[in-house]
Amino acid sequence: MTWHVQYNEGAAAHVARYHTPELAIEAACHLLDAGVDVFGIGTGPLSDSIELAQIAKIYDLWARARRL
Repeated sequence: MTWHVQYNEGAAAHVARYHTPELAIEAACHLLDAGVDVFGIGTGPLSDSIELAQIAKIYDLWARARRL
């Protein structure tokens, strides 16, 4: 099973695929840190993604852990 990260960069929407949830989350957090609009992380169909509020919480935890 692969994980996907959906994001908008410029005027184009992109989908990146990863082999583990950890890699997908790490990639999404790096994109968010760079100011990129990440709107989906999940498995299977692109419509099967976690909500934006959950993505924001994950990013917040990731950002706090980096400051330690």
